[in-house]
Amino acid sequence: MKKFNNFLIILISVVSLIFMGYFIYNNIYDRVIASASMLLVLCFPKIIGNIFRLKISPKGELIYIIFIFLVQFLGSVLSFYDMFWWYDVLAHFASGILTSILGIEVLNWFKVYKRENMWFNVLFIICFSLMASSLWEFVEFGADIILKMDVQHHLTTGVFDTMEDMLVAFLGSIIVGIWYIIKLKTKKPC
Repeated sequence: MKKFNNFLIILISVVSLIFMGYFIYNNIYDRVIASASMLLVLCFPKIIGNIFRLKISPKGELIYIIFIFLVQFLGSVLSFYDMFWWYDVLAHFASGILTSILGIEVLNWFKVYKRENMWFNVLFIICFSLMASSLWEFVEFGADIILKMDVQHHLTTGVFDTMEDMLVAFLGSIIVGIWYIIKLKTKKPC
């Protein structure tokens, strides 16, 4: 799986560079930044793993790659957020699922994962996902304030967009929590 992950990183990076050239040629500079940042963002797990000496599992890295492909490449580079009204909701729902799975990985990293602590694990998984969702909304809020943008759509929806984003991420984490309980009850590995 590690080779597959590296292949995906290279493939998405090359495609991002091609789009970056296209956007430069057509003077679409906001998409140039989104395309260029893909190179750094895709390598983020490897960078964090080296800095903090964490062994990131191939499964955890694949989850991250899928997430970045969905939210940054399709959403920002290819403008799915602008083309499809529902794409932001889908992306935040997927983030709830993926960050919940990452929460299981975090329990393993810190060597606190125990199958017999099922309810603690479920609570941690959901809370980890909500933390990630909150931190992302902080980033969007910062972009709104510092860069004078309206990423959170607060000018048009008030807090509706932010709350909707966090709610669908929460629902995604609930689904993973239920899946986790079913897996433990049937004695299957998670």
